Amino acid sequence: FNQELFSLMEMKPPISRAKMILITKAAIKAIKLYKHVVQIVEKFIKKCKPEYKVPGLYVIDSIVRQSRHQFGTDKDVFGPRFCKNITATFQYLYLCPSEDKSKIVRVLNLWQKNGVFKIEIIQPLLDMAAGASSATSVTEDATNNEGSPQPTTIPSEPPQVGANSVPAVPQLPSSDAFAAVAQLFQTTQGQQLQQILQTFQQPPKPQSPVIDNNVMAQVQAITAQLQTTTTQPSEQKHDFQIPEQKTSFDKLLDRFDYDDEPE
Repeated sequence: FNQELFSLMEMKPPISRAKMILITKAAIKAIKLYKHVVQIVEKFIKKCKPEYKVPGLYVIDSIVRQSRHQFGTDKDVFGPRFCKNITATFQYLYLCPSEDKSKIVRVLNLWQKNGVFKIEIIQPLLDMAAGASSATSVTEDATNNEGSPQPTTIPSEPPQVGANSVPAVPQLPSSDAFAAVAQLFQTTQGQQLQQILQTFQQPPKPQSPVIDNNVMAQVQAITAQLQTTTTQPSEQKHDFQIPEQKTSFDKLLDRFDYDDEPE
């Protein structure tokens, strides 16, 4: 059997069906020495070149299935013996070329489908196949990307804007403030100041002279009087009736054109 098995290395894969039958028959004839047969197959898988790993798996499959068919599942001695070191055996099997790993997975799926081995034995071997494939991919990527710069990571989402970074919206003046403004504009000084402000808001003309000192003096005087008026006790602000406040505020808005802003 040893000579028949190692003669595989003299052949170029894939191995013919006729050669596989000869190896299987030699193993069945040596059933009394089944432990040695299993040891020889395991040694072959460990020592052979990567391209002969899968043919070694086919030898295991052929011997076990023939033994189960010929002697029955209960009297099969090859299957349980191969199970003793099956994890180490498959570690050597996965050293095969990457394109042959799918063939190993196919044999495992057939074993599971036909009940050759229990799922508790097959599942770790399938997991090992996934781990071997991942390790191969990582190694190949590391080899291909050696010396290459790392790609720049672009965020898929715009940065989140925190609540503290949003500027606060200024609050509108209260009704008391509007009432105070309306009261000021009803006075003689307020009307004069309003006329001056309207003069400033008009678009400047090329021929317009520079504001003289007399106008600036009037503005300063009126401003001082208004400041004096605003410092009066707050109780005077409530002397106005609510309808009068609303009417005065409406008139105040009518005096300003919000559509035509000064240039």
